[in-house]
Amino acid sequence: MSISKKAADAYSLFKKAKKIRTYGKLVKEAINEDTRPGALMKLGIRGMLEIAGKALGTSLTSHPYFTYHKIHLEALAQALNASSNHDNALGALNRAIRSADAAESLTKTVGDFQFRKNGLKLIYGPLIASSLALLRDYGTDPQAARDMKDAGHTPGSLKSVTDQNIYEFRALWCELFLDSVQLLAMAQVELRATEAAMQKFEEKMKALSSGGNMGKIAAYKVEEERQWQQFDRMTKPGTGSENAVEDPVGFARNQVNAIEKVTDLLGDACETAMSDDTYDPNKIASRLGGM
Repeated sequence: MSISKKAADAYSLFKKAKKIRTYGKLVKEAINEDTRPGALMKLGIRGMLEIAGKALGTSLTSHPYFTYHKIHLEALAQALNASSNHDNALGALNRAIRSADAAESLTKTVGDFQFRKNGLKLIYGPLIASSLALLRDYGTDPQAARDMKDAGHTPGSLKSVTDQNIYEFRALWCELFLDSVQLLAMAQVELRATEAAMQKFEEKMKALSSGGNMGKIAAYKVEEERQWQQFDRMTKPGTGSENAVEDPVGFARNQVNAIEKVTDLLGDACETAMSDDTYDPNKIASRLGGM
């Protein structure tokens, strides 16, 4: 087993945390505020970082892991600003659809998280549980003592290797959870961008509809274009979901909910991996088994 610098940084971030999921909760709350203008979102991020730093006992802005997280959020803040600059109804609608599509593309990453989660559960037995059993039994079970010797270990060397494997196991869980939190934050920003664009769309459509016959004709043309986009998606596989055209906000919100469900599960698993239960194969199997 080997880990990246990113995983090591994630582990060091959570090493002293009493509640690992505090970080994910703060990220979610910061972005769930009224963050349509990008400047407000950045202020929310700074406030969240200050609170999270106190909760975790470390400064997040100076922590190496922050560099992985901050880039995506600030880039999406720019996209959020851009969504408010559309000056016509069709442009606002298309922005809403693109943001909803972007949220869906983020959701596809959830499959990778599931794969990584299952892989971590599988490696615990052969790399950690078996070593813990030998360390527990070598003094009373001759077969365990022979197995340890055959593997080229003394109790001291095997404990050292096992401790390293547990560290790496925990670091990989920390990395996985933080990656999911980052994905959730990105999806939430896309949801806010979708909401902002649809608000602009509805304002423009209202103005057109109240603008006499010509305005009503223009509003009808916009709705007609929307229906054609939906039809194209229904008849051309791979062009996107028709639901993103029919209800961009609802579609984007569904993507956020799907990612949030996985993030909550991974947060529980990360807390389990960081607990003392990691040294008890029976407890770890029980707690991670249903996740």
